[in-house]
Amino acid sequence: AGLAASRSGPTGPFELSSGFLGVGCLLAALLWKENRSPTADSDGEKPSIADAVQVIRKDPKIALVGAVQSLFEAAMYIFVLQWPPALSSAVATTFGEGASTPYGTVFSCFMAACLLGSTIFGQLAKMNVKTENSAAAMLTVATIAMSVATWSVKAGAGAGVNLAAVVAAFFAFEACVGMYFPSIGTLRSKYVPDSHRSVIMNLFGVPENILVVAVFLSISKLGVVGALSVSTGALGVATLCMWRLLKSISATEVEPRTA
Repeated sequence: AGLAASRSGPTGPFELSSGFLGVGCLLAALLWKENRSPTADSDGEKPSIADAVQVIRKDPKIALVGAVQSLFEAAMYIFVLQWPPALSSAVATTFGEGASTPYGTVFSCFMAACLLGSTIFGQLAKMNVKTENSAAAMLTVATIAMSVATWSVKAGAGAGVNLAAVVAAFFAFEACVGMYFPSIGTLRSKYVPDSHRSVIMNLFGVPENILVVAVFLSISKLGVVGALSVSTGALGVATLCMWRLLKSISATEVEPRTA
């Protein structure tokens, strides 16, 4: 990507990625088989939104899993568009207004941190650590990391300490992103019924999109610090939902023993 950018300018990496996308499309067309899900019932009727709402109301654990997904992904999308200005602000504070930010290098490190997070999830799964426990710990770390990044960007005048804190916090959050996707996939398969999963997940996508769009429509008022603060708040609420799910699971496990 760096070589393509040096030869073709800012559009070079995008032009290069088109070739990889084309190869991926060809491989998918030739090697992948259609994965058709079973129908909701014997009559082949698809579940309605009303049916999905009733399923959610009957099992609070589904609502908690959906809330975790909506809030974390909303925080993640806000972060995706706010880390460049946040990082450039920290670089300018440290090295002066004329300093350039190596966005490509930073993004590559983000991807490495994300891979590290998914690897950690795999190792924890091999150690028989419950996904609920690892997800709760991951969300806690993500909230702390985003809080540190927000505070560091707001402080601004911390020179090298400010830049180091922002970079470390962003890397930690990206590692949490790497853990998040296999975690939420496991939780969805465990708590959300197959027959209504697609409708239920689409329902939880509504508040997620509303939050993201609201932040970016108000970005002129919020600024980078305000947007990261919203992201921190969303992660905090997601963490509370995850701990509430853990408490609910513990209660259901204790009941049969005391009966």
